[in-house]
Amino acid sequence: MRFLSIMARVGTVGFILVLLRETMTHSMWGTPIWGGNSNPPSTYDLADALFNEWALATLVLGALLSMAMIGSSYLVRDERLVNLVWDMGGDDQ
Repeated sequence: MRFLSIMARVGTVGFILVLLRETMTHSMWGTPIWGGNSNPPSTYDLADALFNEWALATLVLGALLSMAMIGSSYLVRDERLVNLVWDMGGDDQ
């Protein structure tokens, strides 16, 4: 069982490395990284794309993430009487 767990971890790391290599050598990046790109993207380009070209998608994603955080905090609450009394510092009787 331990061998299977180790092999699964090694396989996962290998798969991630293969995906990373294929992503970095894709033709959409222009020339490969080791060849030198004449005009690499900057953080300004990312900000411009997020807030000008993808503004509506950014707002919708922010709303969905905030709803998910509020919902998860609601689900984590434990409102059983025993826990409420214990939090107030009283006895449970």
